[in-house]
Amino acid sequence: MRRLPLRDIEAFVAVARAGSLAQAAVAMNLSVPALSRRIQQLEATFGVRLFERQPRGLVLTAAGDSYFAALDPAWRSMTQATEALRRQEDDAGLTVSVMPTFAANWLIPRLPRFQAQHRTVQIVLQTSAEIEDLHARSELDCAIRLGRGPWPGVTSEPLLAVDAVPVLSPQLRDRRGIPRHPRDLVNARLICTDHQIEFWQEWFAASGIDAAPTDCLVFDNLQVVYEAASAGMGIALGLDPVVRPFIDAGRLVPLFAERVRLPRQFHLVRRSSADGKARDFAVFRDWLFSEAARFAT
Repeated sequence: MRRLPLRDIEAFVAVARAGSLAQAAVAMNLSVPALSRRIQQLEATFGVRLFERQPRGLVLTAAGDSYFAALDPAWRSMTQATEALRRQEDDAGLTVSVMPTFAANWLIPRLPRFQAQHRTVQIVLQTSAEIEDLHARSELDCAIRLGRGPWPGVTSEPLLAVDAVPVLSPQLRDRRGIPRHPRDLVNARLICTDHQIEFWQEWFAASGIDAAPTDCLVFDNLQVVYEAASAGMGIALGLDPVVRPFIDAGRLVPLFAERVRLPRQFHLVRRSSADGKARDFAVFRDWLFSEAARFAT
């Protein structure tokens, strides 16, 4: 086993699966040149060309195809066995994937109550602005997702409704030129995340306006969006519950009194076939829904 170039083999399997150096590099968190060097080293080790470089990407040679066909099942078995072992080592904690803004502004302020009530259950948060694939990330036990739901292959339960209202810095509220009617926002400087531009579109539609924003300042994180709005950079779409701490602190103020219920909600999501950590998950779920009910009232 010491003679096997495992790093280079891992690179070969990743590229063969993806059919693209760029996609495999993202999956392995490597640069494309670094990944390409590993493939070249493996070909040099065996003296066999494994890929043909073509204008549209990489194609396995006959040797590469037969090598991949033999390696892929074994590599999957190694990966699954390693992940299963890791999960045994992580049994002390329930790992939850959650968007950073929800974690910072809603969940973490409430977690001390959970810890006080359930000292034997440890909650481990992993934050991501993207929707994580629970089947590809077996170390994640569950997730709190913002979206329409349901999602294939997972069980999801609506947790919190989302009410939206445009928000801005209190220093901007009374300035001349600030929109006074929802239709005035069509041409205003708006702020949003790069993967949630449609939230503004949904808000316009629910307000009876057949339009889309024309001037949108885009960030990759909702927390940064609210920070930018509180700094006076534009008008953000406040999503209750995650915007409420900014409003309570006086850093943001609603532009209008009316709130719009979006067709998206926060959901608690778990793999349909998941059976590990069932007791810890049940404890966390019951507590989470009791906190959501308290918040709603």
